[in-house]
Amino acid sequence: MIPAMTNLPEIRPSKGGGVLGMTFSLFIKNAGALLLLTAITSVPIQLIAYYSFSYVPSSSGYSVRDILISMLFITLLTPVVVHFLIGRLQGSKGSITDAYRWGLRKWPRMIMYSFLQSVILTAGFLLFIIPGFFMYVRLLLLPVVVSVENTSVTNPLESSRNMAKGQFWAFIGYSVVIQGALFLITWSAGKLFMEAAYSNGITVALYNLFIDWISILGTILSLVLYLKLRTEQHAATAKAADEAAATV
Repeated sequence: MIPAMTNLPEIRPSKGGGVLGMTFSLFIKNAGALLLLTAITSVPIQLIAYYSFSYVPSSSGYSVRDILISMLFITLLTPVVVHFLIGRLQGSKGSITDAYRWGLRKWPRMIMYSFLQSVILTAGFLLFIIPGFFMYVRLLLLPVVVSVENTSVTNPLESSRNMAKGQFWAFIGYSVVIQGALFLITWSAGKLFMEAAYSNGITVALYNLFIDWISILGTILSLVLYLKLRTEQHAATAKAADEAAATV
């Protein structure tokens, strides 16, 4: 049986910082722990890939092997990070061991739905740009839904789509800011790594570790949006129940 998280924290991002402020705040406050979580997964895989095969970078800097390794192993980070941060939001210190135990239980489903998400988004953007953006919005919360919910009972594609209703422009706006920040950071880091040091196994592993670590911002954005929308839905349901009880 695929597990599901219970007693999820309710969040209401402040009007000052909002969703983006909470996203960056969660990353900064937990930067050290998130770096450790990333390193546990990323560094061994990167070193194995580098020393097991002849490293011949493609023009884009990533080979097909790199992409497959990322899909198979880096997808583990999503449920691990989600579990760890939910623990922190609930007021606990967060256990790296428990986070990885949870992530390993979710990993097969994460691989399956990550592949499905990639296929749908690729098809959407190749056929028509606009439908591609609609698919992107509908699937933005999919990794978090798979990480949190019991996907043997619920359909994560349907859950992600339902939570995205009426959120198109908000999701696009948040994503543009986060992806823009990630692009600038990774571009700057790429120039720094490639110009400051000779490219060997250690520097490549460190660079990829940094990219995987900073990319967690995307996962945190999806988590904040998921918890925010879930909180709003529960509040609306409670309000409707109170109004129904008052009319009886």
